[in-house]
Amino acid sequence: MGRDSWNYARHEREREAKKRMNPVWRGVGCLMLVGLALAGYFFANWFLVANLENGWVFIPNEAMNPAFVPAWLFPYLAQGVLVKIVTGGVFMLMGYGILSVGYAILFPIRLGETDVKPIRRTRVRKSR
Repeated sequence: MGRDSWNYARHEREREAKKRMNPVWRGVGCLMLVGLALAGYFFANWFLVANLENGWVFIPNEAMNPAFVPAWLFPYLAQGVLVKIVTGGVFMLMGYGILSVGYAILFPIRLGETDVKPIRRTRVRKSR
């Protein structure tokens, strides 16, 4: 049987069909990305309000109302909007990291047909 045989072509089609991802999972990933961004922003808003009451982290007034913002942008970026966006981004990255670690623990990568199997190591016995 040669490389161009019918059996080989059928085997290749089956391998390619296994590799393809269902498009629904792309939609789920997109929704998770949007959900993480919204959750990060709302959590940042809650965190900044609670931080103002409890004083967990010192945030200077210059960060809440930056001086470098042009006058026409100041109404949109005043009262800590930049701090909310940065804090939301940090919380979004932390949430993504937690989801990635959880996914890696629940669904570890399996070896494929072209991967090398791990080396079996035997314990070396020391003789005296």
